[in-house]
Amino acid sequence: MKGQKRCRYFQYLQHLMILIFMSFSPTLLGANTIKISTGHWPPYLSEDLPGGGFVSQIIRESFESEGVDVEFAFLPWSRALAMTKSGKYQASAIWSCTESRSRDFLFSSPLLPYQYVFYHRAAEAFDWEALVELKGKKVGLTQDYSYGETLSDVIESGLVDADVTTSDAANFKKLLLGRIDLFPMDPVVGEAMIRNQFTSQAYQLTFHPKPLRKAFYHVLFNAESAGLRQAFNDGLATLRNNGRYQAIIEKAVAENSTPVTAQILEDKLVNWDATAAPCSPPPAE
Repeated sequence: MKGQKRCRYFQYLQHLMILIFMSFSPTLLGANTIKISTGHWPPYLSEDLPGGGFVSQIIRESFESEGVDVEFAFLPWSRALAMTKSGKYQASAIWSCTESRSRDFLFSSPLLPYQYVFYHRAAEAFDWEALVELKGKKVGLTQDYSYGETLSDVIESGLVDADVTTSDAANFKKLLLGRIDLFPMDPVVGEAMIRNQFTSQAYQLTFHPKPLRKAFYHVLFNAESAGLRQAFNDGLATLRNNGRYQAIIEKAVAENSTPVTAQILEDKLVNWDATAAPCSPPPAE
């Protein structure tokens, strides 16, 4: 009898240890699923697009290659950032690096290079090398956007006249109507917007290839998610090495741009220095 009691006692302890292990097991707690906050920014990110946009697809497949599932939550941008900082979400996509964000978040490896270029009316010749050549131009800006200190300095000096409005679409309308001369914008987003919202007027708009500003987009992770950041970095490297990264971008750009523009954007989005450190600008062209 004593032997049976002792056996049942050890069985009880064994079951107890299993329950304790299950309570603290990261996998069983769902650490193999990451919750990522993001916003509406087609064609990069949008709950209205297949797969949530092509950047969502890159992020999802990067994590999946490391055995991590992804759940995206589409929110207003400021809320997405705040709720990631508070721990509601483990990461947020996609963001450029700033000093203030670096204090609160861990940045992934560079996910995608971005640039701002000047859109202008196609019927009017436009070329520039230095911002001083923009003297007398009226530049449309979108409220709450950051265009970099260089352009801000030129505007503050009075060299160019800034016209601020509430949306990118409103600035394209002003450009078409001749109310502004230039509009700086990410051409990936700009080309998708023109193609989808200004289809009949698309031939009237073009952009100068010289970038006004360029850097990288990253995925931001809260301070407790360093392991997930490493998983993403490893998965992203895998996608870049096996050609899947390039295939996703080429398909997305082709669907949202003219053939000539697509060729320009594909080269800039795919052929960049993979060794660039987080939060660093891309190599000079």
